[in-house]
Amino acid sequence: MKKNLIKKVFAVSLSIAMACSLLPAANPVTASAAAPYVSLKTTFKTLKVGQKYKMTLKNNTVSWKIKKVETTDKTIATVYGKTTSQVMIKGKSEGRATIRVHLKTSKRKANNTKTLRCRVKVVTATPVVDPTEPTKTDATVTTQAELDAALKDTKITKITIKPAAAANFVIAQGSYPNVDLIVDAPQSDVENSATFKSITVENIKAETFTEKAVGNTFTWNAANGRFVVSKGASVKAINLTKANSKVSVKVEEGTVATINVSAKVELVVEGKLPEGAAAIAVNFSSAAANAKITTAVKVAVSTFAKIAAIFEKGAEDSTIKLETTNISATVTNNTTKAIEVTKNDNTKQTIAVGAQNSTVNATNTTTPVTPGTIGGSSSGVTTNKTASSDSVITPSAFSVVVSGSVYGVTTVSSASLLIYEQGKKEAFTISGNGLRAIEYTLTAKATNSKWNQTLATGTLRQSYAIRDKNDKLTGYVNELPNMNVNMKNAPIGEKIKLTLTLKVKETDKLTAGPSIAGTAEITIPAGEKENYTVNESATFGDWK
Repeated sequence: MKKNLIKKVFAVSLSIAMACSLLPAANPVTASAAAPYVSLKTTFKTLKVGQKYKMTLKNNTVSWKIKKVETTDKTIATVYGKTTSQVMIKGKSEGRATIRVHLKTSKRKANNTKTLRCRVKVVTATPVVDPTEPTKTDATVTTQAELDAALKDTKITKITIKPAAAANFVIAQGSYPNVDLIVDAPQSDVENSATFKSITVENIKAETFTEKAVGNTFTWNAANGRFVVSKGASVKAINLTKANSKVSVKVEEGTVATINVSAKVELVVEGKLPEGAAAIAVNFSSAAANAKITTAVKVAVSTFAKIAAIFEKGAEDSTIKLETTNISATVTNNTTKAIEVTKNDNTKQTIAVGAQNSTVNATNTTTPVTPGTIGGSSSGVTTNKTASSDSVITPSAFSVVVSGSVYGVTTVSSASLLIYEQGKKEAFTISGNGLRAIEYTLTAKATNSKWNQTLATGTLRQSYAIRDKNDKLTGYVNELPNMNVNMKNAPIGEKIKLTLTLKVKETDKLTAGPSIAGTAEITIPAGEKENYTVNESATFGDWK
């Protein structure tokens, strides 16, 4: 009986054990985790403009393939180079875009498509600047594209146009007040509509430099060439410096304020000025001996050298002024009116219509002649009195107008610089015997730095005589001329001391006497670096 009981217990235990083996395990320690889903390499990417990035898939366990890729803004981020497993992304411009990647797998019958997204931020690349490398400020250009790029670069302060072959250039409207433009293009034409700090023409095709801008100053070093000033254009000055050059200036109803000739040049002025425009001031320095001007446009010639002048029809009302002794002007008048010549002693002579190669000589006398005598000349003997005894009494700080060509009257830092009404004339009054001349030098010096510059030099001569109520000669008035002074390089915001130094001379050729100086101060305001013009004369009191 006991034996049967043991058998029954064993049988029940075996049955229970077999039943338990069929139940699921409560804690299957050997089971593996669920596989992760397929995704993009990243869901957010920052790119610089122009930077590329290869986007791939990860956790691709069921053979997902890239079927289509989209971008929400092609101008910011673009996609290209798609394969079934990757795509290229490129930053185009600053901003944000979303890239959509469409997937499909053949391993599943259901849920076999997916769309994955990556947000892209595109930023502007920051250039790496080498502190040991100097900033490039000069550019030499050979093509129109290179010129356009140089004009856009704000670090460039000097541009040289120098093509190896014929390549014409067109400069669009713009303002480049800190850029010096140099043209060295012997086979090229240039058309300019922009304003520059300065323009120098070293070489140009014999045909044309066409100016369409307002306010430029030119230095013309080319041996030949034609300079055209288009309708509506305005040129401050053309400086002719190349000896034995032949230059034609044609005004097509544009204006030219001044042409300065400082070498033996053959100058032709043609075309037509706008109605009511002032005569072009043509100034010949002492270095322009034997220069020649042929003009069919109204001009006002001032010369310190022997010249020849031919006036064609269209140059009516032109004038010539002989500024010093021992010079002459040979004049041909093919206009319909007489040409007036003013000599260095302010006497006048007329050149009749049709006159050919009529020579007018400056007077060498120091005896004053009443201004306004037509066609007369005077003779006399120099007193040869030395100038050492001449002195100034009751000197005072000189008074002068300083105005900007764009900004009007500038601020001043000292009351010694008086602001006068435009057009008011101050003068030097000189008393004594004989004709006097005055050497003048205007200099500028910064008070807190090493900057200094000579702004103007020259010689003043009497403009008219001063007589008392009994018509007795008491002296002569010498007016300081308007001087265009270049202070573009002056330090802004700093006091600039202007010094006008005068020396009295008995005649042009005698040694000057002791110097007399007067000073004033100005401050160039920030941002104002235009040419400044001394418009008024200085007053130092009476000379005796």
